[in-house]
Amino acid sequence: MTTLEALPSLRFRLPGDWWAVELHDRDAAVASAHRLARHRIGPQDDRVVLRQRVTHELTEAIDAAVRAGGQSMFIAVNILDGVPLPISFAVYLPETGMTPAIGTDADRVLDILDQGLEHVVSAEHADPGDPADRIRIDIAETRATRIHRVRTIDVGSGADAGTMETLVVDYWTAVPGTKRVMLVSFSTSMAELQQQLLQFFDAIMRAARWEHPGELAD
Repeated sequence: MTTLEALPSLRFRLPGDWWAVELHDRDAAVASAHRLARHRIGPQDDRVVLRQRVTHELTEAIDAAVRAGGQSMFIAVNILDGVPLPISFAVYLPETGMTPAIGTDADRVLDILDQGLEHVVSAEHADPGDPADRIRIDIAETRATRIHRVRTIDVGSGADAGTMETLVVDYWTAVPGTKRVMLVSFSTSMAELQQQLLQFFDAIMRAARWEHPGELAD
């Protein structure tokens, strides 16, 4: 199996301002979340409860991604001036290689993935979604299988308890030149904008570029 050090890395070219953090060091990631909350909300005493809530939510998201083998996480801070867009995504590198694949052609690797996707995602704490919603898209040097679904989650507690629909969009991406796959998983509470956001997420994936071992970053 190809070692992590020998694999190319997917580098994102994101519009606007995003908070990005590596997940290899959980403590450093949580400390970064504290700094983000303080920067975005402010240090004033009257905002301490809001800061604590946002920090708690970010920490929970970090811990969930770390448990599932996440490599990095990105949260939109400011994409359109004055328009809050609650969008985040995380990058995962499952240990499972598509060993039955013949060669490293992207479609062959993804064909093997599709055949056993339910097993792969259950091992990685993800969700296979509805097979009818799976499509292939072209991205730099390779292809990806896109899966999307809408989840209903519980939010709040007591008198403030309720539910919220969350759009989750997964891109199972064949890592160029290998039998490995990478998962890029987007999440947003703006489920009612599903069609527009699918196009937006596709554009982010198509704008990303691979950095190969030995190459200098742009």
